[in-house]
Amino acid sequence: MSEETRHRVTSEGLRDSPAVAKQTPSQETLRLYEFGPFRLDPAERKLLRGNEIVALTPKAFDTLHLLVKNSGHLLEKDHLIAMLWPDTFVEEGSLSNNIFLLRKALGEDPAYIETVPRRGYRFIGAVNGGAGNGTETTALTEEKPDAGEKPARLAPVGLLDAGAARWNTTRLKLWAAGLGLIGLCALFAVGFYWFTSASSIRPPRVLRYRQLTADRQIKGGWPCGEVNIIVTDGPRVFFSEPSSAVAQVSSGGGDVVRVSTPFACFPFSDISPDKTELLARSVTNSYAEDQPLWSLSIANGQARRLGNLTGHSAAWSPDGQRIAYATRNDTSLASDLYIAAKDGSEAQKLIRTENGFVEFIRWSPDGKVLRMLAWNERSSSLWEVSTDGTNLHSIDLFSGEHRPIVDMNWTPDGRYFLFTVGRGNMYIPGIQLGGDIWAVREAKSLFPKKATKPIQLTTGAMSFWSPTPSPDGKQIFATGGQIRGELARYDLKSRTLESYLSGISAEQLDFSKDRKWLTYVTFPEGILWRSKVDGTERRQLTNPPLAAGLPHWSPDGTRIAFSGLLPGGIWKIYVVPAEGGKPEVVSQGERSQVDPTWSEDGNSLIFGGIFLGVQGRISSVDLRTGRESIIPGSEGMFSPRASPDNRFIVAMDAPGARKLLLFDQETQKWSELMSNKNPGLNWDQWSDDGKFVYVSDFANRHAPVVYRIRIADRKTERVAAFEVPQGMTGYWVGWVGVAPDGSPLVLRDLSIQEIYALDVDLP
Repeated sequence: MSEETRHRVTSEGLRDSPAVAKQTPSQETLRLYEFGPFRLDPAERKLLRGNEIVALTPKAFDTLHLLVKNSGHLLEKDHLIAMLWPDTFVEEGSLSNNIFLLRKALGEDPAYIETVPRRGYRFIGAVNGGAGNGTETTALTEEKPDAGEKPARLAPVGLLDAGAARWNTTRLKLWAAGLGLIGLCALFAVGFYWFTSASSIRPPRVLRYRQLTADRQIKGGWPCGEVNIIVTDGPRVFFSEPSSAVAQVSSGGGDVVRVSTPFACFPFSDISPDKTELLARSVTNSYAEDQPLWSLSIANGQARRLGNLTGHSAAWSPDGQRIAYATRNDTSLASDLYIAAKDGSEAQKLIRTENGFVEFIRWSPDGKVLRMLAWNERSSSLWEVSTDGTNLHSIDLFSGEHRPIVDMNWTPDGRYFLFTVGRGNMYIPGIQLGGDIWAVREAKSLFPKKATKPIQLTTGAMSFWSPTPSPDGKQIFATGGQIRGELARYDLKSRTLESYLSGISAEQLDFSKDRKWLTYVTFPEGILWRSKVDGTERRQLTNPPLAAGLPHWSPDGTRIAFSGLLPGGIWKIYVVPAEGGKPEVVSQGERSQVDPTWSEDGNSLIFGGIFLGVQGRISSVDLRTGRESIIPGSEGMFSPRASPDNRFIVAMDAPGARKLLLFDQETQKWSELMSNKNPGLNWDQWSDDGKFVYVSDFANRHAPVVYRIRIADRKTERVAAFEVPQGMTGYWVGWVGVAPDGSPLVLRDLSIQEIYALDVDLP
């Protein structure tokens, strides 16, 4: 075996000689070993030459101890490495160095340690004490008389035969007992090792951070990112930016280079095992819908359609021969998981996930299982299924504690599972609000083993996500940054964008009826505040862990209704006094409820309920009785807003948000107010006098367009179309509102996001 061969110590590599198997730790520590002028004291961990202590490194002492207590026996290199460096990668040179130090300390005349070429080492010095003479290592040796000795008395042949039979039977029983004892000791040793190894391994850690990009562009995300995925071929790191469907940077850092693609919006989800192709989908409609799957050549930018496959969250198998992908069910939060051949043929349904919308898929390095993130109205959950469709089960990494996992990856050797845990509880797929990277060591053995606990790798003010291990496992490439926005107002006269309320990081503003007060939600914290319109007399109305959104003033200005989310829960409708107090839940049901808007008399609330494009409906709740009712014909609609006189309700269709619809509460009928060719309508809002409805279109997050529709004749006019440097941000993709004077308000993205390389120690 080459001296440079690299070893991995596993349970299968742990072996012990019979002498070692027969000794218990308590017996071993009491023994002294003497050879030549030396005395080895394991209890005190000393090697003495006469009365002088011979200096040895700890590993050199352990090596000598193993050799001496197995004196006369060959100890192979694998065995020595297994005993000296359990669960650690070492070179044979480390063992050779220990032998060199021992020979130097003991002297070569006489020689004490013999090298058996390509096998191992043997201690050949005469040892007194312990098990040094080797007699204890032979189990049940048969005693025979000397050759010249004669029996004192001869027994008859029959008696000799019977005695021999009894002796053979006794010997077999002794052998069986001895082997059973040795097996029991071995089983105990293996069990002890596996049940204690998790705590004996040093934890994984980040050694160094290096920034690779410096272009201050948002990485991944809506509408063209695939849950902020980055991939690597080793020399390069690939990611998405608003200005480029696919971009790359050297793994050593440098300029960002755009990769040519046939589509402006071409989110990718994986890189092929041979590192030559990206697995992507062409987004031409709503991001939430299934799209055609493609393979994009990194070398020349040519795209190849993968049969007739449509779906999302696709991933290549480790051997590159198969593709796993998910398709959505438009009527529920379920997804179907498929596996197809690499060219898109032979697609077969594996399972249906009833536990949420699948938004992330990864193969295990051995190709035996798939792991996926399933999003539902409460949060994300991690699931695993065998590639034959059996053994579907959830994985609870935090023992029941609610922590939203937003992305994940295996290390190439399969020893560690990396994942990102979001900060707070406001998370939806495709929207990154900051998180921390964690690692958990995979527990794989033939014996039951205590699950290892996840270890947090990153912390601090900067968030990291999308952990992507390098091929050699020595680095993790990730997106890092700080999430923040700036509240801005677009002046219709000067056509310039300027800070509003001193540029605080806040969104979803709503003004009281008298226009003296406003309420807003801070981003990304999700805390509800109210203040005067000039920003004075600020008061915090909610506290973590309750996350707030979509607030609206009551007509009399005494209360604020908002959507609230607790960890592990679903969105509910709350009401809180404007002067502060305890927020009270006013809605019921098992589905998310958002977008509360007040009736004219303040006695009821109208609200919607939708998540990830799943069809919702519009309901109302009487605050005096708690009775809820459904608005007729509202199935598949969201974002309701009641007119100031309560005559109309305006809402949008889903999924896609292409139409603005109007409900007349007198006739109980719906009609179309506006139709948009492409999806992207958002943030409908009534004018103070109830004559107009404002709505924004920001399919391009850098260039929102604000429209105004007159209710009387359904005439649509463009109020403003303007550029937003760095784009917009906000919890629900982005936010556009309208100030009392009719000027647009936006939350401008001031987030800093760059690609980083994290040098890691993953023992």
